[in-house]
Amino acid sequence: MTEAHTDGRAHSALGKSGLENTGQLMATAAAPTPAHAGVEPCDVAAIFVYVSSLERAKS
Repeated sequence: MTEAHTDGRAHSALGKSGLENTGQLMATAAAPTPAHAGVEPCDVAAIFVYVSSLERAKS
């Protein structure tokens, strides 16, 4: 790998979210990651999101 890689992490709050959809939840959870990584948001090329769900899809 010839390009820089910086790792920043953030999590959503535990419990039921009052946000309207998953996209809003992911944006809220991802917002602090550049600060955690020590970079400015304008320097971020990509953010990769891992979503874990303990609840199975209901049929």
